[in-house]
Amino acid sequence: MHQPIRDNLERYLGGAASDIPAEFHRHLGECGECASEVRLLETQSQLLRSLRSPKDAEPRAGFYARVIERIEAQPASIWSVFLDRKFGLRLAVASAILVALLGAYMVSTEPSGPELVSGPALVLTGTPQLAEAEAPTQQQRQRDAVLVDLASYHQ
Repeated sequence: MHQPIRDNLERYLGGAASDIPAEFHRHLGECGECASEVRLLETQSQLLRSLRSPKDAEPRAGFYARVIERIEAQPASIWSVFLDRKFGLRLAVASAILVALLGAYMVSTEPSGPELVSGPALVLTGTPQLAEAEAPTQQQRQRDAVLVDLASYHQ
């Protein structure tokens, strides 16, 4: 599309024929390419005009007031649910029950007293005595000697 057509195309398609210079019409008569493009644009413009509503669409009376009422009736956010008195009471009761159940579970699975280590007993009486079933190693003997020395230390 050439420059004279580009400059005046909107006015031509808008229906303002009196404002269009003679150069525009002369170029349309001489240039077949521009004439075919303008015809296509005219058909598209007419189709778009046919989609317009026959009159300006105005909302019915009270439309804005109804919209504002609906907005105000809805909770502001998800956190506003927690401010509801009934829901807060239910949440507190459910939390207390959960804590009680978890506490009961912890108490029931806890051992009743200190666990006793089953194994050979070691009696400390000056020299270490080991259980007969266990053969002492050199490292174990050294540990026992240090333990006896610490236990029998007096200032």
